[in-house]
Amino acid sequence: MRNTLKRISGLNWRILALALIMLGMGPYFIDTHLSLADDTPPAAKLDYSIMAGEWQRTDGGYLIKVSKVLFDGKATVKYFNPRPIHVAQAAISTQEGFIKLFFRLQDKNYAGSTYTLYYYAEKDAMAGFYYHAAMDKTYEVVFLRKSK
Repeated sequence: MRNTLKRISGLNWRILALALIMLGMGPYFIDTHLSLADDTPPAAKLDYSIMAGEWQRTDGGYLIKVSKVLFDGKATVKYFNPRPIHVAQAAISTQEGFIKLFFRLQDKNYAGSTYTLYYYAEKDAMAGFYYHAAMDKTYEVVFLRKSK
């Protein structure tokens, strides 16, 4: 288990675990991802199209719209708070067996702010981090898919 914890240390597993607990996913994460981390599927087998849809942040009116997801991780990402905020860069990839959505904002009051989110299929949710560049502060965030 110690080696597994080292593998996910790049995700700042303590903060991620807190977000998972908020979603009621703590026991699943510990039982499955820590004990079976070596059984995670290769990146080539993960289907990025699952990320397409509308995602609502649990602590407010923040909304992510993901569309046009390609096999190579390119996607169209739109962000609203509640008005549109320009997304300068977006990519879907894998990290430690999770599908990861990363995007950088470039707009008034948001220049350089980023989201790094990890998809959890069991809850159809994304949990991760929002970095607010103007304040140089990172927040733990959770997004739930709006109805399909």
